Amino acid sequence: MIWGAAFTTLFFTGIVAIIILLLFWEVTRPIVFQILGVVIGVVVTLAIKSILFVVFGKLNYAAFYRRRPLVNNISVVALEAWHLGLTVLFVVARLVSLLVAAALHAGRVDMSVLTESAGAIGPIDLDPLPASYRKDLLLADAHRHPFIERLGAMYLMKIKHGAKFATAAGSVWRLLFVFALMPWLRKYRIASEVDLPEELVLQEIGTKPDHQYKKKIEQLEKKVRALQRMSEVRSNLGEIDDESTVDSK
Repeated sequence: MIWGAAFTTLFFTGIVAIIILLLFWEVTRPIVFQILGVVIGVVVTLAIKSILFVVFGKLNYAAFYRRRPLVNNISVVALEAWHLGLTVLFVVARLVSLLVAAALHAGRVDMSVLTESAGAIGPIDLDPLPASYRKDLLLADAHRHPFIERLGAMYLMKIKHGAKFATAAGSVWRLLFVFALMPWLRKYRIASEVDLPEELVLQEIGTKPDHQYKKKIEQLEKKVRALQRMSEVRSNLGEIDDESTVDSK
């Protein structure tokens, strides 16, 4: 602990001394002022970009979903073109921020340098690019999610075909298809009060003509309801027996 704190103090003191030397030495002062002018200009453009980014984000996005895709795509292309002109500067700025974060956290025993919060100084994050990258991935995946695409396709098919889409016969064929090619998907089915046992459905209607499907399904529904009632009665009787044994004790 002592050597870690001493190394951190010496390292941070050396960095501050080098910065002061570059600022006040007559040989390096003009160069530092030129670089400082460029940095001030970049900071101003970054501030303008941040303001525009917040404004366009509130107008075009609802959480991670794009409300105005056209305007959003134009703004994203403009920002990417702006980023291309500052690619090298971003690399240098990130290198400096990582060095500063390492200098502030080297030798600490309560926090590792590689933790996610190592680059945070209060509300200021020295390296926000990983979080921005994850947000961009979520923004892209929010519009390419398989559930959203499949649900949208089902809605469009229902609007187009009406009562001809999602019929009982189609559901039976879907069950057969899943059983034959993807049986592992059965565990993801959501059971409801009128859910039918698939094995009984296949056993009862596997060799019957189409016009008998509804009758067989109604019979199976009645069997399922009767079994559910019997299980409820048995569970109620079990609870009563437990209460009686407790009272007798």
